[in-house]
Amino acid sequence: MARKNLSREEMVLAYDLGGTKVAVGVVNRHGDIIEELREPIRLHEGKAAVLRQLSDCGKQLLKKFPAIKRAGVASAGPLHPERGTLLDPTNFGKGAKRWGEVPLAQILSKSLGIPVALENDAAAAMLAEHWVGAAKGSKNAMILTLGTGLGTGVIANGKLVRAGRGLHTEAGHVILRAGDTAAKCGCGNLGCAEAYLSGNGFARWVHATSQLKGQVQKKRDAREIAELARKGNRPAKAAFHEMANLMAVAIHNYVVVFCPEVIVLTGSFAAASDLFLPQVRKETARLLKRRREGIDLLPEIRLSSLDNHAGLLGGAWIAFHSKES
Repeated sequence: MARKNLSREEMVLAYDLGGTKVAVGVVNRHGDIIEELREPIRLHEGKAAVLRQLSDCGKQLLKKFPAIKRAGVASAGPLHPERGTLLDPTNFGKGAKRWGEVPLAQILSKSLGIPVALENDAAAAMLAEHWVGAAKGSKNAMILTLGTGLGTGVIANGKLVRAGRGLHTEAGHVILRAGDTAAKCGCGNLGCAEAYLSGNGFARWVHATSQLKGQVQKKRDAREIAELARKGNRPAKAAFHEMANLMAVAIHNYVVVFCPEVIVLTGSFAAASDLFLPQVRKETARLLKRRREGIDLLPEIRLSSLDNHAGLLGGAWIAFHSKES
């Protein structure tokens, strides 16, 4: 809910850049989204077209809110937050059209005329959930962004967890089934968690394993497979059951490393949680049975409370707390 007297409030420009859409918004320090633009990302037109799209959307909002002095971008990775550089993002380009290294923060800053900070979208979403969402008040939390890919972000002892070399922890690429040719990941490996648990990965895996062979005349996306499951289609229901067991394995692995008290699920594929979350909770509890003595490591698994705006609000959090500010 937007507040009154907006002219007196500090606001930032926030981006949420993913494999299917780009959202750009104006956000204040209370976490209110004052205005938002949301468009399909122009990946099919190439890197230059996407950069123009980001610039054009930002300029449109800056024209309306000229007092904004900084921006934050939550983007799919891999990326280097401190450098503000995308590192050949997995789901943005393939083959000869791969993006390579892109100094996104520098490019946008020059175009918009304000400082721009860059952060991994899952890390940003984790920070947003800790700020105003489902992980508020928790010192140890993790987020799984179930969308085009599988993003992960972790807060341990109240601070965002970084990997070595200033990089983000890409735990979506932990391998669950090495060598599984039915689970080809965008990173080039086989059997990554992302190849089963992201919306796009799940759909590819289901069709590659022929679980819907003879049931449909065309390949279905994750949303359509979910609709089949809700209508009682047995192969579709079996696919979600197996995916739930794999998610529980992934969560077990994350828990024994990061020990979160809360795990938040967000992203478009989380809308199918009615088909997998009960089984995920049951199987996770079984896998962690011996980890519940002394300190109970079984996390509470929650759905995001931010209505698919975690990435955008995370971009705002980054802008408010960037070193440039």
